[in-house]
Amino acid sequence: MIDVAIIGAGSAGLVAARHLISAGLRPVLFEAAKTIGGAWTPSSATVLQTPSPGNKQNDDDHPASKMWNGMRTNLSKYTCQFTDFPWPEGTSTFPTVEEMHDYLQSYSDTFLHDDDPSSCEFLMQCRVTNIEQLQSCDTAAAAALGLDSEEANYKVEWLDIDTQTTHCRDFGGVVIASGFFHTPCMPSFLNDNTNSNNDSSGKTPQIIHSSQYRTHNHFKDKNVAVVGGSFSSLEIAADVSKSAARVVSILPSIPWVIPRWIYKFHPLLSPESVGSTKTITILPSDLALYQRTQPFQGEVTELTPEICQERHQYVQSLVGRKQRSSPLGEPTNWNEPTIVAISDEYVDLVNEEKIHAIQGRLVGIDDDGRLQLDTNCDTSDALSDIDYVICATGYKPNLHNFLSSEILSKLDYDEEDKFSPLTLAYNTLHPSLPNLAFCGLYKGPYMGVMDLQAQLAAKLMSGSISIEDEAYKSALKTSETMRKSKPRQQFPHFYPDLMDTLVQVLNQGDSSDCDGKFGIVVPPLYQKDERLREQCRLDLEREIKRGQDGSRMPKLVLSSILGNWSYDRKIVHLQSGKHEHVSGTVKYSKYWTRDSDEDDEAASPGVHNPVLYREDGVYEFSPTQKFDVFREYEYEVKDDALEIYFVEGGKRAHMFLSLKFVPTVEEEGGQWVKATSDHLCIKDLYSATFRVRLNGLSASEIIIKYRVKGPAKDYESTTILTPVAAVS
Repeated sequence: MIDVAIIGAGSAGLVAARHLISAGLRPVLFEAAKTIGGAWTPSSATVLQTPSPGNKQNDDDHPASKMWNGMRTNLSKYTCQFTDFPWPEGTSTFPTVEEMHDYLQSYSDTFLHDDDPSSCEFLMQCRVTNIEQLQSCDTAAAAALGLDSEEANYKVEWLDIDTQTTHCRDFGGVVIASGFFHTPCMPSFLNDNTNSNNDSSGKTPQIIHSSQYRTHNHFKDKNVAVVGGSFSSLEIAADVSKSAARVVSILPSIPWVIPRWIYKFHPLLSPESVGSTKTITILPSDLALYQRTQPFQGEVTELTPEICQERHQYVQSLVGRKQRSSPLGEPTNWNEPTIVAISDEYVDLVNEEKIHAIQGRLVGIDDDGRLQLDTNCDTSDALSDIDYVICATGYKPNLHNFLSSEILSKLDYDEEDKFSPLTLAYNTLHPSLPNLAFCGLYKGPYMGVMDLQAQLAAKLMSGSISIEDEAYKSALKTSETMRKSKPRQQFPHFYPDLMDTLVQVLNQGDSSDCDGKFGIVVPPLYQKDERLREQCRLDLEREIKRGQDGSRMPKLVLSSILGNWSYDRKIVHLQSGKHEHVSGTVKYSKYWTRDSDEDDEAASPGVHNPVLYREDGVYEFSPTQKFDVFREYEYEVKDDALEIYFVEGGKRAHMFLSLKFVPTVEEEGGQWVKATSDHLCIKDLYSATFRVRLNGLSASEIIIKYRVKGPAKDYESTTILTPVAAVS
């Protein structure tokens, strides 16, 4: 049995080991930490992690852990899974770090039996220091692998961290699974003397990387600047706003920001929902975005302005006016590739001035602590009174720390390239390095990609498949083109395209496994076990039905109406025919406090809080009688209803209405959703109808009608709300 070294025991290393065993090979996993899990290992830290000579990292923390307390994946469990290992029932749709780690531990326990050294071996707390390609190896071993003896073997050297002893051993193959997110990158102007951890004056802000961020509690009442435009940048800005006195978000470019849940139109799956040809279907964003609308025709290697514009237009149709009308604004250059970030709270926090967003680059820090920004204006801007700078400025791999210069040269390695540092066929292989494969060297937790890469590596190393020279040349050409492309897209490979490419190589050109019942791209549909494939289809069908049953509508509607509105209300008394008129402004606020709540943590930004409806207007009782009015309600999602409560004397009183929205769409000049509710107020019956016209994830009009009947009341009230245009 041939031994194959795997560098790293995170998600990529574990799935590589599982498929090597299935192929009849023996994996040996090298892991620098005490435990498996890699970046998905939960941090035990409750304070800021700032490793320095006088402040070592918590011994219980995994050295590769990059996650903060409370973080969830930005992709759903349907994407964050391996092809043949479903999540257990009850798992969160967007798993926590703890759930991700438990999943990986369970995967390892199921497939990797480290108590059986003949099957698999774990070398924990062993850091690989050098890998070299040998020019000669055992002929019999090479023949078993179907490779030329002069190119088959690799020498691996490592340090046992516990005993501080060095070791060396030859292997029949190597899988590099150390991940993309390894070495933190900081703004280029920084140097060892810039970080203020050693600054005794206290003027210079403390600078950390996002990988050191653990909890917002550390930043209570501090002024914090968060640098970067990625998922982690936006999510950390939202998280730290729970405690910080002031949060400034410095973005090199404006991304499209979408929440974890979005809606699309999908054919009805529930037989009881008869009478409508389509309905709003609220799904995890990855299930809505990663859908195949046509047969796979190969990867897109270069983005033309036309392709970029088409993608921008599509994302804008999802987002609607919400981002455009916020201080954040939208991307302006649609000839450039789209950049998408996932965050549920960020845009709302910017809208309500809990986060101040600035487009620009951090280019320096003055001696007095002011941050110097390049905002592409004629004059530079500066930020003062900043206590902490959190740099969510990306990572680069550490391959140069252990791969020989000869191997790196063959891979055309560029240490500074955070986009695509290597030239690889199928993002996995290089023909000049047989029996060496990369698994998981991809920007994002796309576990299906890792799984298919691992299968490809195992099949090649076991000799069950081979790749023709022309196919290798074509794949390398694709990699080279992507690396040289200007401008560069957000990810080197579009996730569904890379999945389809890998499965075609595995199936030797047959792409039949790329087809899915709903067109949704998820890992379990890319493997041979029809039982698991069918289970995946059933899981997706249940998810789609849940997205159509209306239970997710209240949260979608409540999010869509946040912001400032003008309103016009007409009241008609049906017995007398008298007309009254009210007009003014309405604000739906998500992050608000009352004077009595200043010390109440439940009213902090980012913590679950009901939405406050505040109405200010002028009541025209008659042509000569006018007076100012205001009223407040609290809106809150409870189960599958949107509940509205009276506010009296600055405090929540009894419930007014409980609205349940119909998931089907009325198309009368737009996409309208509707809810109805009756409320008996003493002797008066209020019959309410709420209609909301959706434009992507934002509402463009609200119509609220009441029919009120009672012993002394008989009138209809119709209120039309229109959004207030943002001030540029």
